[in-house]
Amino acid sequence: MGCGNRWYWWHRQNCVGAESSIERLANLPLGNDLNEEPFALHSRIAYLWATLGITDIVEKLQESKQKEVFISYTWRDNHSKLFVQKLEKAFQAKGITIIRDKNAIGYKERFQEFMQRLSRGKYVIVVISDQYLKSENCMYELVEVAKNGKLYHRIFPIILADAQIYEPIERIKYVKYWEKKIKDLNDEMITVNAANLQEFREEIDLYTEIRKMFANLIKLLKDMNALTEEIHIQSDFEALLKAIAESLDE
Repeated sequence: MGCGNRWYWWHRQNCVGAESSIERLANLPLGNDLNEEPFALHSRIAYLWATLGITDIVEKLQESKQKEVFISYTWRDNHSKLFVQKLEKAFQAKGITIIRDKNAIGYKERFQEFMQRLSRGKYVIVVISDQYLKSENCMYELVEVAKNGKLYHRIFPIILADAQIYEPIERIKYVKYWEKKIKDLNDEMITVNAANLQEFREEIDLYTEIRKMFANLIKLLKDMNALTEEIHIQSDFEALLKAIAESLDE
């Protein structure tokens, strides 16, 4: 059965009228495939255009994509996870859904695809902790967000107390950490046959890119008034909610 037919039957069984169809289809995140393979954005547009004939469909879909709010954080420590739960609850109370790996990545779906989607996001909350700065996945997300441009305008950082980014001696320790990761993996690689090691070389390339961009990324983060963790919690994330709400309305 082709893509058009699948969308047709899903629409027949689940939607009532054109307005309902637009709302439900437009708000489906990419990769949410109704237990089928993922559908590209243009597939939705083509189907809706063909079946509903409404000229603002493209704008509706693009708007829903532009207003996605992502969060980048680490699973490595419970403190970060508990903090993110509080943050998510506060946003839900205001009708804003946070897109995070826990609720956006289904069984067998690929983490890499989600991280790339997050890195293109227009609104990305970044919860920086010590373990975040030592996580290859988290730092990959932050590096990719930066490479996609307009980093200052797209990120909404929160710096947890254990993230040692304000003293240069402490920042150097993170640089050393990534240099050691590069050296340790490289030393291990030369102990084996060089054939079929592309995956490991890609890991070294990632560590090297993190090391290369680390100083400039942290320079920006420490220069932004991210408020303290306590202020965010005590105010029920008022400042963060206001900043994102204002950006969503732009």
